[in-house]
Amino acid sequence: MPVHAMLVLAMAAFVTLLTEIMPAGLLSSISTGLRVPQAVGGQFITAFALGALSAALPSTAFTHRLARKKLLLAGLIGFTLVNFGNAVATSFTLSLIIRFIAGCCGGLIWAMFAGYATRLAPEGQRGRAIALAGSGVTLALVLGAPLSAFLGQFIGWRGAFAALGGLSALLLLWAIIVLPDAPGSQGEVSFSILRTVRLPGVLANLAIIFSFVSAHSLLYVYIEPLLVPSGLSGRIDALLLLFGAASVLGLFVTGVLIDRHMASLIPASITLFAGASLIFACGLGHPVAVCLAIILWGLTTGGFAALTQSAMAHVSGSSIDAAQAMATTSWNLAVSSGGLIGGILLTQATIAVLPLIAIALLLLGLAAYIRGLSPLVR
Repeated sequence: MPVHAMLVLAMAAFVTLLTEIMPAGLLSSISTGLRVPQAVGGQFITAFALGALSAALPSTAFTHRLARKKLLLAGLIGFTLVNFGNAVATSFTLSLIIRFIAGCCGGLIWAMFAGYATRLAPEGQRGRAIALAGSGVTLALVLGAPLSAFLGQFIGWRGAFAALGGLSALLLLWAIIVLPDAPGSQGEVSFSILRTVRLPGVLANLAIIFSFVSAHSLLYVYIEPLLVPSGLSGRIDALLLLFGAASVLGLFVTGVLIDRHMASLIPASITLFAGASLIFACGLGHPVAVCLAIILWGLTTGGFAALTQSAMAHVSGSSIDAAQAMATTSWNLAVSSGGLIGGILLTQATIAVLPLIAIALLLLGLAAYIRGLSPLVR
């Protein structure tokens, strides 16, 4: 296992996700600095998601034959420029355009990320390679909001973006020096969405990603109102750290077991998340139940990306680049859909309905696994 290369990929994942979620910890500062309401300032994250959603499939279609290192370096150059750009931009419109371009860079990296890791991994350890390289995602989820808030407090929101631009530049230099290259698609392999989606297991895996991530987004975006009935809304920072710690543990367990027990881990993750949602639904007013639900939820979330990426690599074969681009699109569409569904539900019903909808989504994902993926990953 080329551990050094996997660490570079992990840091690339960390920078990508941190660039996406950093505005969440700087929202009030960004809104004040650009003289817009917070609801408008929140579009910093939306613009990134739209960029990633728009770029994943087209960028992969045009670059799937190129060497992987060149693509990763291009994405890191983009992150260096856009983060420094957001640090100096004074127009909100220009800032949103820069964030959209940042999302395009993110879509490029996410779409080729798992394929790069599997190309560098020894045979029989591809799942572990994806988990190791994907550890940067979990690290960003744990540290993203608190780190951005900390930086914003001491060096301001512009300084935080400049620091992230500097980190991107350092990672770029590190990758140039130590990261081995890997080839793109070879021979007769072509980029075809229709052909790839018809491969057994691909559509089921996309359905699992969409259902799980939609359920996660539905609860995560509205975690603060979910904590109000239990009186824990004032401790949201501590509870998010608890969620992050459980995610790290879940990723570690997944990394150890994924190559031998992937077929068991995927339904176990979906079922455990559904159980956590059920605890939420039945115990919203009880602090102990809420804390237990958050721990179980975090355990399932930490390794989910590695599991679905590994399963996608298993079922897509030589079409892995197209399949991973579709997975990236499904993931970002699910993030947007979860927030939208939650917002609509909160205007029509009470907060208690959100965990019930999450359970329904997860049951659909479990059905997709049993029907379309289970026979292929055993």
